[in-house]
Amino acid sequence: MEWRKKGLPADFFRQATDMHNHLLPGMDDGFQTREESIAALQHMEELGFREMILTPHVMQEYELNNKDYLTFHFEEFCKVAKEKTGIKLHLAAEYMLDAKFPTHQPEGWLTLNETQRCILVETSYMYKEPLMEQHLYDLMLDGYQPVIAHPERYQYAKQELYQQWRDSNYRLQLNLLSLADGYGRPSMEKAFYLLDKDMYYYVGTDLHQLEKFSHLLPHIKLKTSQIDKIFRLYEHNRELVEN
Repeated sequence: MEWRKKGLPADFFRQATDMHNHLLPGMDDGFQTREESIAALQHMEELGFREMILTPHVMQEYELNNKDYLTFHFEEFCKVAKEKTGIKLHLAAEYMLDAKFPTHQPEGWLTLNETQRCILVETSYMYKEPLMEQHLYDLMLDGYQPVIAHPERYQYAKQELYQQWRDSNYRLQLNLLSLADGYGRPSMEKAFYLLDKDMYYYVGTDLHQLEKFSHLLPHIKLKTSQIDKIFRLYEHNRELVEN
């Protein structure tokens, strides 16, 4: 029955595309070695994933991370990865909407999709960045599509702000593990609220550690209607690599 929750179907990730993860080794707080990244890719391939957009952090804490630097390391990693896994890899980035954000524009953005010009962005979990709304508005003026990563994790965000983002045509991205209490109960509750209200457009693993992902995945319990909604989000993910 619809009110009953169940675990993810065995074929949940069949032919899936992940559009948010930190698998590019040594670039941020995600995977640190090629060996760890390769093992994670092989595991994701076993689950059914076929394409992954790697999205290393671009923020003040990682001063070297710019388009040229990340592209070089991505291309070097792909030389190794293609011998170990059949997953097709793409490069984008997750940009922090901080004071340094506008300085990345001259070097060119690492987008999730060049045709749709989608840019994955995030903000502080604890407080609303003073220039966040201005940065988002400027991206839209420049013809880019902001994609706001894991909005359920922002402690300051309330229903009104989510609706404001939707009304501004920003796209929201669900962290899958938020549905398994991976980031605390308040984030989980907001994730289910936003999912049930059809506020999300994409879904990502935000994979930093394979152990955490593997541990929490079985704890995701969903209604049939919620599973169907996430399938539709994965359809949008696939459009990122097809267009």
